Amino acid sequence: MFDDAAAQRYLAGLAPPATGSVRWLIYDHNRQWVSVVDSEIAPLRQDCRHVLSSLSEQDGIASLVEAIREFLADGTECTPQIIALSCALLMQSTGDLDEVFVRIQAAVMATLVDAEDVVVRPVGA
Repeated sequence: MFDDAAAQRYLAGLAPPATGSVRWLIYDHNRQWVSVVDSEIAPLRQDCRHVLSSLSEQDGIASLVEAIREFLADGTECTPQIIALSCALLMQSTGDLDEVFVRIQAAVMATLVDAEDVVVRPVGA
């Protein structure tokens, strides 16, 4: 599936993200498509809150995963939506938005999409 060591070598060759930004890697296993995106924290937090507020009680991880897959199929112009949905997916597992953003700021995050699952985690974890 995803090669963390290769990703870390690639990321090491990039300039660091700007202050107040986080770096996110999106990987689609089916198309071997990779995108590296730097996103500012404040708008990302706002986008994540918007996604969370639009979820109903019945929605949850499955709907977030499906939305990520749909945006991924639309291509690179949808990376901001994929990242916001990825944050919301992390929020579903932790329950604390502040904790999610501490994790996001501590490492390069990755949204890894394959046929069975969508995983959001730090690169190298």
